[in-house]
Amino acid sequence: MKRRNTLALLLAGSMSLTLAACGGGNTASTPTPDAQSSAAVSENPQSEGPEQVTAPITITFWHDRTSDTDYEFLKKSIQEFNDTNEYGITVEEVAQGYLDDVQAAIETGIAAGETPVLADLSCNGIPLFASEGILADMTPYVERDGFDMDNVLKELTDYVYYEDQIVAMPYTRGTAILYYNKDLYAQAGLDHAPTTLEELNEYAAKIYENSGNTIRGIGYTIEPTYYQHYLLESLNGVGFMDADGLGASCLTDGSMSQFLTDWYNWTEEGWCEIPALSSASSAMQENFFNGQLAAFVSSSNRATSISQKAAEMGINLGMSYTVGYGGYAAPLGGGSVGIIAEGHSQQEIAAAWEFVKFLMSDEQVAANHIETGVLPTTYSSVETDTLKDFWADPANEGYKISYEQVKDASAPAMSLYTSEWNSVVRTAYSDLIQGRDITPEQALENLVNEAKAIFPAA
Repeated sequence: MKRRNTLALLLAGSMSLTLAACGGGNTASTPTPDAQSSAAVSENPQSEGPEQVTAPITITFWHDRTSDTDYEFLKKSIQEFNDTNEYGITVEEVAQGYLDDVQAAIETGIAAGETPVLADLSCNGIPLFASEGILADMTPYVERDGFDMDNVLKELTDYVYYEDQIVAMPYTRGTAILYYNKDLYAQAGLDHAPTTLEELNEYAAKIYENSGNTIRGIGYTIEPTYYQHYLLESLNGVGFMDADGLGASCLTDGSMSQFLTDWYNWTEEGWCEIPALSSASSAMQENFFNGQLAAFVSSSNRATSISQKAAEMGINLGMSYTVGYGGYAAPLGGGSVGIIAEGHSQQEIAAAWEFVKFLMSDEQVAANHIETGVLPTTYSSVETDTLKDFWADPANEGYKISYEQVKDASAPAMSLYTSEWNSVVRTAYSDLIQGRDITPEQALENLVNEAKAIFPAA
């Protein structure tokens, strides 16, 4: 028997409590805590069509925008919306950590009957929440307001649609960038950014050797659906999960075995940094800024904060395309903003849509990219003078790279199994690379056994 996911268990428990409190029945509603909003929605929050906001209302937004530049931009956006929207809507933000923390908080909140109206959701959470009917369908609002879905970058719609519904809008999507110390590369006789993983590894090993084994050449944090996914994708064409989301052929086609062995050997030889057990991304960046690491791969969403810190520390920063086996390769990750229908009124959902629409305006999309590094999400924003002028400055070439990579970047399949498989693979990577208490062969064996319990095709 296949495992039941955590969300299903939480929902089952939540529904049991609700039915018991109501004395049984086929549907249940939860009173909204907002006295100014209308009655809470039931199983189909869009059944009566979209409403306009009719009275001042406050809604909450749970997010992962916790870095300095991200958080400052978010607060500025929310303040502008709160000050200018015609409906008296007030958005209040609550930081939850990383995207996976947002998902975990929502899962817990569903069981407790306390969820936000809006949330920035990862590729792990969207299919789970959408399949359980927790996310509001934005289609009626899109149609009512003439919002042009063809204007949304097609590569960013992988986690927008679920069956025949629009369940999210791309918000903090990003590719990855190779951030490197140009001076360290030059000192090792290297005059250009790498064009393949093999070349990157050669550079990294040379820098490590020339430094007397004190400066590691490259580092990756552990994120199976992002950093490791694109490296596997460059080997097998699909990444860590099959295109249909129903299996993981990487376990049997040799690609996972090769990657596990390679990554283990890179770290064993010393020139590839082993990620820290906690706050790995921050620790890796600090090593880079302190001159102990020559290059690392991180999201383009951190481009502004990394650039500013590098300038403060006197680092001659280079930003380049990410590379995989045999050539350029890039991941496509980040978050999409969704409206939580579960337990919320039509008025709250209508208010949330107004904020989503505001975030998708050309001005907001362009500013979000310029001030933080997240991808521009609409074609019309890319055509604005604001973005064209920004990209024309050679100092901002890394930002343009992040956008140019989109057409060739890859993301895991939209699947109900992504979240659980991600957790299992993360554990295997951690045991192998950080714990170093198993071999690549044992890590692969563990993954094969776990896949049998997760995927229906295994």
